[in-house]
Amino acid sequence: MYMVVARQLAIRILDSIWLLKDLTPSELEKRKNTLEYYLPRIKDDKERAETLLELGRIECLLGNTVQAAGRYHECLRLFRKIGDRLGIGRTLYCITLLHVERGNVEKAENVLRECMEFAKECESLWLKASCYVAKARLYFERGEYGKAVETSLKAFDMFGEIGDVDGMGKSLQNACLALMKEGKMEKTIELLESIRDTWKETSRENYVLTSLQLAAMYLSLGEIEKAEKLVKEAEVTSPRVSALVNMLKASINLAMGKTSKAVEHAESARETLKKLGLKADLASEILKIVKGLS
Repeated sequence: MYMVVARQLAIRILDSIWLLKDLTPSELEKRKNTLEYYLPRIKDDKERAETLLELGRIECLLGNTVQAAGRYHECLRLFRKIGDRLGIGRTLYCITLLHVERGNVEKAENVLRECMEFAKECESLWLKASCYVAKARLYFERGEYGKAVETSLKAFDMFGEIGDVDGMGKSLQNACLALMKEGKMEKTIELLESIRDTWKETSRENYVLTSLQLAAMYLSLGEIEKAEKLVKEAEVTSPRVSALVNMLKASINLAMGKTSKAVEHAESARETLKKLGLKADLASEILKIVKGLS
């Protein structure tokens, strides 16, 4: 009974690791307010366009898609005005992802085609790789998971050529999600294991997150020892990572029948998330479950 529940919780925790954002909502709001304060004072069109582009990304992360669309279209107008071709392409990429988020697949495809033309014209490997990220998202939305994996890994290689760790991480995440949708958990683990060594030398945060993703996957398969080893070795790089570690520890302890320890870790995860101003729904759910089974 304990093991079955723990395996189910592991998948839920894994979803929260995929969706981990760089900034908390309060941090995003603070950054947004700062940019909005300076925006009216910016006279240079390029600087103003760059500020609007960042504001659009922040609005997207906050779930304000209507506001994001307004920011992007004003940004696009300015980049067109000054003839910044790469700036236009970068904005079109953001608009493509925005359409995907809003479920406008056909519009996303049309904008992506235009974006890819700018990538070719500017000879920008970063923009080309970003287009592949968007293309993979579209394949994913259409249920073409095999193509999504293939396209994501192409993007991963391109980002690797220019040393863009964030781009590599995003591409890898997309590939893994598509593999899991195909039910290929073992292949997902194999891919993450092979990439984890790369992160060890290039990105401490990605290395830790990949370790926790692997731990959640192993636990979902009932391989407690492997999951426990990865969690014990994981370096806590931020309070949010600490919360994830504690949620995993709660699930691992539950799988081993150590319910009192599970409650302790679940409570710690919930309190950490609340202090950060983040949603603690999953931690609260885990706490409720482990208390009910103790």
